[in-house]
Order: sequence, then C-alpha cells, then structure tokens
Amino acid sequence: MKLLIIRPQPGNDASAKRAREAGFEAVQFPFFEVQPRLWSAPDPSGYDALLITSANAIRHAGAQLDVLRHLPVHAVGVRSGEKARQAGLGVQSEGTGDAAQALQVADDAGHHRLLWLAGEDHQQLVPSVGMTVDQRVVYASIPLKPDNAMAEAVRSGDVIALHSARAARRLAALVDQWQIPRTSIVIACFSKAIAEAAGSGWRAVVIADRPVDSALLSAVQCVATIGGQTNIRDAH
Repeated sequence: MKLLIIRPQPGNDASAKRAREAGFEAVQFPFFEVQPRLWSAPDPSGYDALLITSANAIRHAGAQLDVLRHLPVHAVGVRSGEKARQAGLGVQSEGTGDAAQALQVADDAGHHRLLWLAGEDHQQLVPSVGMTVDQRVVYASIPLKPDNAMAEAVRSGDVIALHSARAARRLAALVDQWQIPRTSIVIACFSKAIAEAAGSGWRAVVIADRPVDSALLSAVQCVATIGGQTNIRDAH
C-alpha cells in the first residue's frame, strides 16, 4: 500500500521510516519547507512555563532559547517533548491530544503565564480565565512550488497522510487546482481538526485516535482490514 507523506523535513523522513517499518510503501514528497524566523526572547521572569506545539519550534529557536532554558515545558506531543529534552529543557508534560489539552495540563500544574514558541501559521488558542499565553513566532512552513511530479504523486498514492491542518488545506486546494477528483483520494489525518480542515468529498477519511504516526498507521491498517480490501481506496 502506497502512503504519500507530504509533511516537511525532517519529519518527513521520520514518518517514512515508521511507515516502512509498518509494512507500507512510503512515498516522500514534502509540500513545505520549514525555515527559521527572526525573533527576540522576552524577559523570562514574566513567565512560568513554555508551551511547545511542534518540534520545529525547538529546532529553529536558535540561541534565543538559552535565556528560557529554566522554564518548564508543556509539550503537545511525544515528538515535541523529546526534542525539548534533547535541547536541554525540562519537560513537565507531554500530551497526546492538542494544544487545548496542553493548556489544561499547564493550568492544572499551576502554570498560568505561558510563553508559546509557535509557527507562523498556527491555530488560535483560548486560555482559561486567569491564564495568559504570549506568543513568539520562531519558524514558518513555506509552501513549495507545485509541479507535475507533485501532482502525479498525489494521483498515484493509495493514502495521503496529513499531519497538520495547513497541509490538509494545501492538499485540498492543489487537488482542486489540478482537477483531481477528491472522490479518488483517501486521506489519513492526525486529528479530527485536520480532517475538518481538509473539507469534504474524499473517497475515505481515516482519523488517528491520537496524533502520533503509530496511531495513524494503525488506523489505516484497521480500515483496510475491516473493509476486507487489499487497496484502501475501496474502503468505505
């Protein structure tokens, strides 16, 4: 089964490795390139914790991260938490859901003044009463120019893995631009929110029960097995 992985590097290589280990034929075609953004770290005395929603924030924060190193980290997922540890930060929590869950965990831990190291394209967070979340953009995912090879990769894949809402919106726009019927494409999404960002009309939509590759791959395999099909494009 061909699984098209469109997330940017280095996550693309990591996801492809996991897919191959699970028995998939991983096709790699990043739709974005992650680049750092210039930023200035604020006075850390105004915060009691960091919110990390992507490992890219740690990868691209640069030397500015040093002044924030003493702040505990609330990471949205295992990968972002792992990257934070590798950078020498103290991880207080690792979620298995989304940023809203991470905010709740931080609130429960008594951290009410959070500094969020975010990407340029990010969701809007709604902190609880009494909590403040300041944001610094430290990286951006730049869309790569679409070409015929990218379109062919979409046409020939059995399943397209979507790791972010932005990737979902980008795929939907390009598919429509290329006049590829959505009814011919199966998408596998890290979360319900990502599936919603992709819009409707797809052949099938598979949603992981938590935002990690192992859960995504298991969900795809489960749908294929339940459907009794050798090709998930025939699953309903």
